[in-house]
Amino acid sequence: MTPEPVLEAMRRRRVTRTFLDEPVSVDDLRKIVLAAHQSSSAGGRQIRRYLVIRDPTRIERIRPFAPGILRVPPALIVLANDRELARQQNVQFDRDPSVWIDVGTALSNMMLAAQALGLGSCPATSFSQAAVAEVLAFPETLWPELILQVGRPAPEPPRFSGGARRMKAAELTDWEVLGGSAEA
Repeated sequence: MTPEPVLEAMRRRRVTRTFLDEPVSVDDLRKIVLAAHQSSSAGGRQIRRYLVIRDPTRIERIRPFAPGILRVPPALIVLANDRELARQQNVQFDRDPSVWIDVGTALSNMMLAAQALGLGSCPATSFSQAAVAEVLAFPETLWPELILQVGRPAPEPPRFSGGARRMKAAELTDWEVLGGSAEA
């Protein structure tokens, strides 16, 4: 397999904040969760759990505690760390930053899978973890780390960036030494 389809998906992937009012298939959601499950994790740990929510009423109950969820998306995937599984695998959340890197790699895989399936996605990381855990009736050992909104992207009007121009990768990359400009 050539890497071009993956690189193209990376190039095209954008955060989607508005979705069409169409359900996301169970098959597509399974593929997205499988992509997260296949992401790397420090030491091969398996402490992540995924809750897929498609019920608009349940999603609406989460929204007051998650300001990043602007409207009710067709689906949410809540990525949670299981503290009991972590304890069994000697993971110390307060001392091991790789736990958060693992969450990020799972998120990246999910967003790329959604893109490859023709879906949009948007992570919500600013939310009350305690409130979301309570609304979802999580046991105290399960802690939500992020929420991924998933759906078919709605057409968005062109946006005026108004901000700084996006720098090119070459402008942010040095070779061999900082400040070096010669490419390998």
